[in-house]
Amino acid sequence: MGRGKIEMKRIENRTNRQVTFSKRRQGLMKKTNELAILCDAQIALIVFSGTGKLHTYPHNASEVEPIIQRYLTNHGVQIPIHDNREEIYMELQGLREAIHNTEQSIRHYLGEEIGSLPLEELHKHEQQIESSLNIVRAQKSQLMQQQLENLRRKEQMLQADNGNMYRWLMGDAQFHEQQQQQQIMGQMPMIGYGGDHQDKPSSSSTVLQLATSSSSPHHFFPYRLQPTHPNLQDYE
Repeated sequence: MGRGKIEMKRIENRTNRQVTFSKRRQGLMKKTNELAILCDAQIALIVFSGTGKLHTYPHNASEVEPIIQRYLTNHGVQIPIHDNREEIYMELQGLREAIHNTEQSIRHYLGEEIGSLPLEELHKHEQQIESSLNIVRAQKSQLMQQQLENLRRKEQMLQADNGNMYRWLMGDAQFHEQQQQQQIMGQMPMIGYGGDHQDKPSSSSTVLQLATSSSSPHHFFPYRLQPTHPNLQDYE
């Protein structure tokens, strides 16, 4: 039973396509070699695979070139030889001139070698420098304005922190003053004027003791009133 007829179309599976190419290429190279040896024929075979790999017969490129040249001669076709050395030289000259002009312009902007420039050229350079200077000044002014705004925000934050700290300190001082006043009222001696009767300290002595405590919050010296006449209880 013979093999079935193979449909001539592209093999979609990449692996199968590569395997088929390798087998048939070997067969093609074998048939080409047999034809060249048996019939004394000059054969040049050039094959590019699907992946772009080159395969030739003969394997030596120096043997392929004469056959291709003979083919071109028989068909009256000549490969044009494009000598682009002059084009490359002209392009190189243009690049050199552009570099020289750029370097010359930079020196002129720096104030060098301007003695030979005409008045119109000097005026043009002056306008360009003024335009660049205005741009630099505008950018500088913008940066300074941003820094000033940052400093103002920082000042506001410091003022807020200072105010909070001041209120906290004042509240703490008032709290300690109230405690000292309570201690003063608790340590105030009672003055007796006879018998079991004792009066509360007068307003003048209280004010004097508060003034003394407020002037020296850390050192308290209680103020005691001296009786103007002896206590009657001493003679009992």
